[in-house]
Amino acid sequence: MATGREPFRIFISHKHDDHDAADKIAGALRLLDDQIKTFVSGTNLVAGSDWNAEIRTQLMESHLLLLLFTEPSKNWDWCLYEAGLFTSLGDEHSVVCLYAAGGASPRPLKTLQGVPIEHAKLVSFLDSLCTETWRVARKWRFGAIGASVAQHKLEQAAQIIGEHFPRPRTEAAPERQLTHFPCHRVVLDLHGLDCAHDRIPEDALVVEGEGATSTFTMSLFNLTRGMRRRTWKDLVQATHDPDGLWLAHLNQRYAAAIREELFSPALITPMPLTDAYTGQRRRSYRPVLYEIQRAPADDPMATGPMSLRPLQLTLVLDPVAEHT
Repeated sequence: MATGREPFRIFISHKHDDHDAADKIAGALRLLDDQIKTFVSGTNLVAGSDWNAEIRTQLMESHLLLLLFTEPSKNWDWCLYEAGLFTSLGDEHSVVCLYAAGGASPRPLKTLQGVPIEHAKLVSFLDSLCTETWRVARKWRFGAIGASVAQHKLEQAAQIIGEHFPRPRTEAAPERQLTHFPCHRVVLDLHGLDCAHDRIPEDALVVEGEGATSTFTMSLFNLTRGMRRRTWKDLVQATHDPDGLWLAHLNQRYAAAIREELFSPALITPMPLTDAYTGQRRRSYRPVLYEIQRAPADDPMATGPMSLRPLQLTLVLDPVAEHT
């Protein structure tokens, strides 16, 4: 029902596995007042649309980002990317993190608002959202969205959120070691590829997922949508500089590494990346050879470095300072 009032827009960021819960929580928020409008990340996107641009548009129009931090052991790169992009739009862009009782917000968001999934604290948060909206969402300029919200509505919404917020797994399991990579990494699969000794093969598949190439890293190349079987050629083409010196120098260093030769690091060949939303160059990265995994070659007569075949290549993307 249209109210004629300025809509208060909430962007809900969540893991793919928590999508149903995010929909339920969005519905609970809308119960509080007709002025509240929600956008659940990953829905309401028209097939064939520019997914990355649509996310940015929704973030720019939103007054508050609500992050559902459900399972700390999961990979949260993309949700943290959405939160980081939202806060980068200005100091008045507020983020609230919902997390399980007894838990905490993710480390990168420790300084932002956090609300544990406890009934009384959820009621208090929802009451502030309705009656002191400008304190919860600094971007909001239109007063309280529900100054006279009924207590039973607050209780009902808090109960729905509490019931549908996914619980962390409680079954006994061996202690899991989590590795944090404080950098962007591109991992390429070189299995069974010819000509993998003199240059990085264009048809090398990008290995995506936890411990490999993250969604956050793929977003640097504007390749987070569409087909998922990306290749090294796709990443090179995404730089809009496929014939640049950066690639020639990288291939030279790769071939030298395969031959087990030392080489001098390149200092003048950054890889340029552009923003799909503005079309302007965003920043540059220097691709650094980090690791090449190898196994014995199929040819028993091969000697020296050629007796080993490349299996996997890991590149680290080192950001380059922009000179002004």
